[in-house]
Amino acid sequence: MQKPKIAFIDDEPRILRSLKMHFRQSHDVFITTDANELMQYVNEHEVQVVISDQRMPDKQGTEVLREVKEASPNTIRILLTGYADLNAVIDSVNEGEIYRYITKPWQNDELKKVVNKATEIAQQTQDILQEPSQADDIQHSAAYSSNTKRNILVLDDNEDIYQQMKQHFKHTYSVSWASNLEQAAKLLQKKSFGVTITDATLNGENITPIVYALKNIQPDLMVLMLTEFKDAHMVIDLINKGQVYRCLPRPTNFTMMSISLDRAFDHHEKLVKQPILAARHHVEEVTESEAFSFSDRLKGFFNKFRGWRICRQ
Repeated sequence: MQKPKIAFIDDEPRILRSLKMHFRQSHDVFITTDANELMQYVNEHEVQVVISDQRMPDKQGTEVLREVKEASPNTIRILLTGYADLNAVIDSVNEGEIYRYITKPWQNDELKKVVNKATEIAQQTQDILQEPSQADDIQHSAAYSSNTKRNILVLDDNEDIYQQMKQHFKHTYSVSWASNLEQAAKLLQKKSFGVTITDATLNGENITPIVYALKNIQPDLMVLMLTEFKDAHMVIDLINKGQVYRCLPRPTNFTMMSISLDRAFDHHEKLVKQPILAARHHVEEVTESEAFSFSDRLKGFFNKFRGWRICRQ
């Protein structure tokens, strides 16, 4: 049986040798320090996973993964780096649409777990994730737009954000607002949302576990973060535990927001049409130690979500 292919790019040969040693039994491993060599390999082979370092002399990892995404959309992309640079982390979401962000030094068991899951997902979806014909796209878009409203949930304790979104997109989308968890719970049970726009915190609570809960219940929900980004590690958590689709800065740039919403809804509709693709947005589990630190209110929100079915009307 042919081994799945994985490619690593890093500017340190020692690290590449170590990675090859760890994965050579389970994968067909390609290693390189050169981005051009990597792209040639990706173009010539069906590669399940590409893992890139961020800081390299000639090209940043986010640039490499963006090029991989364009050349081979099915390839799962992972960023492996020792530097939690805020701009790089945000770019990894917005440009590379990465699956995971892993910091150095890594734990071998944890890295293997992430890589094995990424490989499994790539193999499951490789026959499905083909670009549909233009006719199929038109037919699907027409059918979806005629039968389904494009609903946005603004999950923010600041009503001004909701009013801005409602006013700016009143002719394009149906915008609803929840200022707290209880309101969000009621709305999600009554209405189907394709996109949620949220801040990094909600009434003082870290939004990450809330996004995690939402993505577990509705994997095809696209999450746009609209916030004043200050903490790279918070964004890393949102990637790994929330699979956020885009990170956008405040104050709102409505041109950027409009483009992001269009792409988010297109992606959401593709996942609704082919649910198996939602596996590509698999989120990390919240550990017991993390769950223990949640407030009683947040624990109650989690408990409410268990057994729910998201509205599809």
